[in-house]
Amino acid sequence: MQLEVDKEERAFTQASYWQATEHRFNFSLFMLMFSIPFTLTMLVPIFILGYWLVSSGVMKNYQQHASAFKIMAYVGVGLGAVLETGGLLVAQHPVANQVMLLQGVGQTLFFIGQFVMTVGYFGLIMRLLTHEKWQSRLAVFTPMGRMALTNYIMHSVILTSIFYGYAGGYFGEISRAPQMLIVFAIIVFQLLFSRWWLNNYAFGPLEWLWRCLSYKKLQPMRIQ
Repeated sequence: MQLEVDKEERAFTQASYWQATEHRFNFSLFMLMFSIPFTLTMLVPIFILGYWLVSSGVMKNYQQHASAFKIMAYVGVGLGAVLETGGLLVAQHPVANQVMLLQGVGQTLFFIGQFVMTVGYFGLIMRLLTHEKWQSRLAVFTPMGRMALTNYIMHSVILTSIFYGYAGGYFGEISRAPQMLIVFAIIVFQLLFSRWWLNNYAFGPLEWLWRCLSYKKLQPMRIQ
C-alpha cells in the first residue's frame, strides 16, 4: 500500500506531464473494475431519482412539495455526513493500510454517504428555492451552471497547474486551510468569468463545441 502511495507522490511531484498522464491513465484502468459496480449502485439510482422527479411533475410543482424536500435535506445531509465521516475515519486508520477489508469497508461507507449526501444537497437546494428571497440569491450560480463542462475542465487545468510537478509543483506542500482558500478563489473567478462570458456569447466554449458535434454543424456563438 505504501509503495503505491510513494509511486503516486513521485508521479505528481517529479514526473513530466506525459509521465504523470501515463500514471493517471494506468490508475484509471485499474479503477475501471471498481467503477462499474459504483456506477450501477450509486450513479444509476441518482439518474432514476432525477427522472422520476421530473416525470412525476414534482419538479414542475416543486413549491407544493416543500415538506418532502425538507425531509430530504435534513436526513440526507445529516446521515450523509455521518456515513462519510465514519468511512474516512475507517479508511484512513493506520490499521486499514495493512487490512484491505477494512479499507474496503471505509470506502464503501464513504461512497454510500456520498449518495445520501447528494440527495440531501438536492433537497436543501430545492427547499431554499421554495423561498422567494433565496431564488434571487441562488440565481448568481446560474451562469456557472450553464457552463458546467467548461468550468469542470477549467478546474482540472488550474489545479494540475498548481499542484503537479511539471507546473507549480505544490503537491503535498499546501495544508488544508490554504487549499480551501484556493477553491474559494477559483469558484469566485468562475462565477465572474461565466457571467461575463454569457453576456457576450450564447454558450460556454466547451458547451458550444459539444453542441456543434451533436448537431454536426457549426452553431452560432455570439449573442445576436
